[in-house]
Amino acid sequence: MNKFERVSDEVNGELSYTNTMDHAIEWTRNGKDATATVTFPAGRFKTKIEKLAEEHPEEVTIRYRNKDGSIVATIPVRYIKISAPRQMSDEQKEICAERLRAMREK
Repeated sequence: MNKFERVSDEVNGELSYTNTMDHAIEWTRNGKDATATVTFPAGRFKTKIEKLAEEHPEEVTIRYRNKDGSIVATIPVRYIKISAPRQMSDEQKEICAERLRAMREK
């Protein structure tokens, strides 16, 4: 299967699509209970969603596991966070490295 082929299957009367290389987040605001449908093919995001589903089954639901190994899940919109990478000076990096070395020695 090349990266442009799609996997589709019927889930609860709806079609679930995923591209084998794509991540997707789709949500609709509907007040406090806004939810997002997310698709992750593999890696840390997929693992994180699976862990959240175990820890918070009332809020995070894995709706489908596609044939290519990707997952489709429903999560609260408030779980989505987008932020810029932390900017640190060389001095700050060295201080953090020293702190980490000290913690490892203990």
